Amino acid sequence: MSSLALGKAGLSKTHVIAATTVGTALEFYDFTIYSFFAIQIGQLFFPGASPVNQFLLSIGVFGVGFVVRPLGGIVIGAYADRVGRKKAMVLTIMMMALSCAMIACAPPYAVAGMAAPLIVLAARLLQGFAAGGEFGPGTTLLVEYATDQTRAFFASWNFAATALGLALGALVATLVNAALPKQAVLEWGWRLPFLLGIIAAPAGMLIRRRLEETLVNSTTRATHAPGAPRPQGALKAALTTHLKLTILGTFAELGGSVSVYVTAFFLPSHAVRALHLSPTAAVTSGVVSSLVLFVSAPLTGKLADHFTRKRVLVISRVIMLLAVYPAFAFLGNHPSMTALCIVSGLLAVFVAGQIVPVLVMIPELFPKHVRATGIALTYVVSASFFGGFSPFIATWLVAKTGNPLAPAWYVAAACAISLVPIIWLKDRTGESLA
Repeated sequence: MSSLALGKAGLSKTHVIAATTVGTALEFYDFTIYSFFAIQIGQLFFPGASPVNQFLLSIGVFGVGFVVRPLGGIVIGAYADRVGRKKAMVLTIMMMALSCAMIACAPPYAVAGMAAPLIVLAARLLQGFAAGGEFGPGTTLLVEYATDQTRAFFASWNFAATALGLALGALVATLVNAALPKQAVLEWGWRLPFLLGIIAAPAGMLIRRRLEETLVNSTTRATHAPGAPRPQGALKAALTTHLKLTILGTFAELGGSVSVYVTAFFLPSHAVRALHLSPTAAVTSGVVSSLVLFVSAPLTGKLADHFTRKRVLVISRVIMLLAVYPAFAFLGNHPSMTALCIVSGLLAVFVAGQIVPVLVMIPELFPKHVRATGIALTYVVSASFFGGFSPFIATWLVAKTGNPLAPAWYVAAACAISLVPIIWLKDRTGESLA
């Protein structure tokens, strides 16, 4: 079926992957760029607070985006299962463009008073909702476009796109701060990355225009005989008929979610705070790990198509479990930007090895009319809750134990726990989708 969709649309493999993932890259660029200008946003929109509280309030507004990500994933995932993947993806990229425009054009507190931070808060809620809603339909469409022998490779590009978005965000923020005086960045320069997001969104929509919808002959579109029971909605089906798969999939994602947030987000800031490395080293390592994730994801997809999902997943997860403590210890004994980049890049390889196989296993197990919702309830919820709280937990562990290596044990424990549900997940490598 999926190969027929590819042929029917007359699109090359490259065009399908680019058209699907461009929105994901743009949305995660938009979603994360806020964090790089949290200080300037705090000064402009929370001027009555102390410098520390300005930063905390700004970061708090950033955090609400993570809170609504699962909601966006569930609502838009169900929408994609009802009316189509392509329509859902167009909706999310429009929402992200609107949220970028709201932040880029938001008047400061000195002009609009309390309305100013409320505009930014509303924009962050919209960004988080859209970012959560993009991943399920995008991954589902890639899985359904691919042939039975290339599904992991196709799906891997949606995860690669998130890494590319993170790297682009860090790169653009670095260029703005390097090219403009500090006062210019505060007054207007911080708005430039958000304006870039507005401009790029229509380009993403144009690229997606030729994509063929893959949700055909779904149960929701079928004509039912009078008196016949209506089919379950996608969300209800995922939480009832397919509840076991939803729970297993969520915990199977646990190891990858914790690993990526600790190594890509916590580790750079930890190196600055505990190892006294420079902020430049932290940003550089963040770009390095994101680029390694971008390259490793499709390579992992190729391996998962050839050697099966479970084999690649288990090997990567066990290596991560065994390697994370020595990697943290090496960095602690040799604190430098080079060591930080080596550790971040190396661990990113095994992060990709954990996330990509599960990312394709889950949609392969859910039926078509529940597929996008199933991804939202496993990947997005796991990433938002298990992953999103990981930097906080890692920081708390260091403060509580006084041991800078404590986060490594946390990652190892998450990897060990998430090996268990893999036992009950069926590996459908090479099988046809229903």
